[in-house]
Amino acid sequence: MATTLTTPVGKAVYPKLVTPDTKFNSDGVYTCKLIVSEEDYTAFQAQLKPLVDQEYSKFCIAKGKDLPRANEPVRINAEGEYEINAKQAAKTTTKSGETIEFNIALFDSEVKPITDEPNIGSGSKIKLSVSPYFWHVPSQGFGYTLRLKAAQVLELVEYNAGGHGFTKESGFTQGESFDEVIIEEKTTEQPNF
Repeated sequence: MATTLTTPVGKAVYPKLVTPDTKFNSDGVYTCKLIVSEEDYTAFQAQLKPLVDQEYSKFCIAKGKDLPRANEPVRINAEGEYEINAKQAAKTTTKSGETIEFNIALFDSEVKPITDEPNIGSGSKIKLSVSPYFWHVPSQGFGYTLRLKAAQVLELVEYNAGGHGFTKESGFTQGESFDEVIIEEKTTEQPNF
């Protein structure tokens, strides 16, 4: 049975929790990167490390040698931030040809399911439910992925046009047709005498 861990609360960076990212995988991948405090990072590492060490030993014994280590999803990034990365394929095909689709379960601060699919953006305060998946690839070595299972949104920051530098202006609004705008402009013109 897979082990499930809960991350500390972190600040989300480019989360893809509702609509999977298809940039590098046409089937889509749900992802979330959390920036956490040093103290929370250390506590999460303390839970994760024994699992990683145990699996690393198993892989080394099976291969009969010490294996190189691949990049880890729990790390200190180039900016010196404490980072936890989780991901989950949006769909996969089994050996029998069956396609299985995944969604990320979303919960609010009261652990009630979120069903309205909000635009969860960078800066949201989130906790993740993850399951470590261990692997070995000869070209990369031993590694693991934190498979994303669910997210608890404690503070929602929705992404919108404001992220592009736009502010509210007078003019065209949603639901208004182009013809209505032109008619309004013509009726407000004053004749020149």
